[in-house]
Amino acid sequence: LIVIVFYIKKDLALDFLLNNIYLTILVIISGGLLIFPNFLSGRAGKVITSKNAVLRINREPSFIIDVRSEEDFNLGHIPNATNIPLEVIDEKIKLITKNSKKLFLIYCQKGIRSDRAVNILSKLGFENTVSIDGGINAWINAQLPIVSK
Repeated sequence: LIVIVFYIKKDLALDFLLNNIYLTILVIISGGLLIFPNFLSGRAGKVITSKNAVLRINREPSFIIDVRSEEDFNLGHIPNATNIPLEVIDEKIKLITKNSKKLFLIYCQKGIRSDRAVNILSKLGFENTVSIDGGINAWINAQLPIVSK
């Protein structure tokens, strides 16, 4: 009796999935995007949390780049960060190349400009480049240290 009920329920589930193929595909895609949220944005592997950034800074040579304006940088920035505004990043390529053996940790206010900077540097051949997810706002929310001038 248990075997018969199992087969009936199995057939009903299969019938439901086949009769509602669009719903089934939608559920599978939605679940996948919940598990891998950076897949469609192309950010996978190029974003790091603030706390993981601290771990990487402590474990390997890093070059921290703040792509905000100089005024924002002076109000508060991550210790040892270098200010290279996004608008002039291609003009500072010599400074960046000088540090090419290091991990590039890039951040801005919220993470949008730093994503653009990562894309620019990746196209220029700098592969060891990541954006700090959420920027300085996430850094401050994680109660990590900042310095100001």
